[in-house]
Amino acid sequence: MSMITQCPACGTSFRVTPPQLQAQHGTVRCGRCAHVFNGFETLATLGGDRPPDTGAQPGVADPGAEPAAGSAANPATTPPAASQPEFPTFERSPQTVVPGSQPVPVAAAFDDEPLRERRGGGWALGILLLLLALAAQGAYFYRSDIAASVPEARPYLDRMCQRLSCTAALPQRPRLISIEASDMQSTDPANRGLIALTATLRNNAQTELGYPALDVVLTDTKDHTVARRVFMPAEYRDAGKDARVGIPPNAEVTVRLDIDSGDLGAAGFRLALLPAPTR
Repeated sequence: MSMITQCPACGTSFRVTPPQLQAQHGTVRCGRCAHVFNGFETLATLGGDRPPDTGAQPGVADPGAEPAAGSAANPATTPPAASQPEFPTFERSPQTVVPGSQPVPVAAAFDDEPLRERRGGGWALGILLLLLALAAQGAYFYRSDIAASVPEARPYLDRMCQRLSCTAALPQRPRLISIEASDMQSTDPANRGLIALTATLRNNAQTELGYPALDVVLTDTKDHTVARRVFMPAEYRDAGKDARVGIPPNAEVTVRLDIDSGDLGAAGFRLALLPAPTR
């Protein structure tokens, strides 16, 4: 009786005989896709037709056999391992080229890692330049604090300011400077308008501070204001003293200011400290 079985992998139908199936307990190999399956599970009777004598032995697929019903081929039962390799040899299918597709350059497939390294190096350089720019900007805006806290940095700050037309002046914090004592005396009995104002200033900070500006108000005998003027440090400090030197931390200095009040009749004064402008 002619029978037919179907490969569950590719759907190809094959004519088989009972001896072929019984030889390997129903285990057969598809002659088209080489899939191994149980031929009894998809077995059906092919009514009245006898398969042609193809000479196929159990376990060997006959490449010249005709498929049943226009689509069947002779099955091949699984041969012994000694007579046939365990896996069949397949021919490589030709590649399908999609219309309009462009070939990818070979270098692009292997250049990913160097490109990534170049990008990483670019980012690192950019970050380094940004940090240097931020450091330079911080040194410019906080140059006074740096000069007070790190005196060793003054030469570098001075060189920077030479290029940027600025000064590495000490910080101006008059609120941290107190007036410990002050006095006004006439310096010439023949000219009562010539007076000398002296004051003792104390730096209460932990760092060196710049000399403040002096806000001097002259008053008469009734404590009415007769004159007022703000004096910069250069006007009351010793001419030979380095202008970059400030008031040491937790130290006192005495300053003197010579004033010609003319005929204003100044009899008293009021003194206040203001921040001296810096560039």
